Amino acid sequence: MKKLFNLLLLVNLLTVSVAAYAVKRGDPLEGQPAVRRRILYLPNRFEVSPSLGVSFLQDYKHSFLIGVKAEYHFNDLFSIGFAAHYSPLSIDSGLTSEIKSTLPNELETDTYINPTPSKSAMTDALDTIRMVMGPYVAYTPAFGKMALFSSVFFNFDLYFFGGLGIVQLESGSLNSSKYVDSPSSAASPHRLHLDIREENGGWKFGPQAGVGLKVFINRSVAINVEFRWLYIKRNAAGFDTNGDTVLGGPTDNQTEWVIVDSKDDIWENTMFFHFGVSFFFPRWAPRSK
Repeated sequence: MKKLFNLLLLVNLLTVSVAAYAVKRGDPLEGQPAVRRRILYLPNRFEVSPSLGVSFLQDYKHSFLIGVKAEYHFNDLFSIGFAAHYSPLSIDSGLTSEIKSTLPNELETDTYINPTPSKSAMTDALDTIRMVMGPYVAYTPAFGKMALFSSVFFNFDLYFFGGLGIVQLESGSLNSSKYVDSPSSAASPHRLHLDIREENGGWKFGPQAGVGLKVFINRSVAINVEFRWLYIKRNAAGFDTNGDTVLGGPTDNQTEWVIVDSKDDIWENTMFFHFGVSFFFPRWAPRSK
């Protein structure tokens, strides 16, 4: 019994001594960097990224963009920038093509007017994205290294951004000569022109946000993939949502014209993917201690 008591006493003394030593010694990693000898790709560097982009989940038209963003990184976490992209080309979505396949080539011109629009009338009603731009603030919370086939290694970082989105829309065209007028009636003493005075273009403003990934090829070049979301008021289809008209045509003051303007706009999501190459200046990136 005495031997067991002495053994327990010895174990207790050793435990107290080790704990006291650990408290006195402290944590050897306290205050140390998470990664040593890390290449500092971002702090105090300019980033210039030419890119190609494409819109997606759009109802009527898909836009293709070319552009560039310029960004300054204050440190590993925060940066500010400005992006501008121009759309030289847009194509009809599957929905638009399907609708057009059911429409006549020209409007009927008899007395009893068929309200179904023609193919060209639908084309004229749709707006088109021409410019997408805006300033933003970016936050880069994560970085790391990835391997390709366990032989080629790449550094990467993941970032989020938000700011002001600015979009220039080209409105539908006005082609009054090819449309016909409905006859006046007791309910509507003026003739109602079937043409739509399109005013669904112009500059639109709203919030933008997104997420991106950079994969570094070397210390000054990276592959950049980015998702960008904007929330703007627009009228992509050229709908006259409130049914307003204005009296007075080009040659006849007794004609009512259907109007599509900013009053018909609604808030819509506009989203893009961008694929680009980022160049960093100065070209040399130091290592951490």
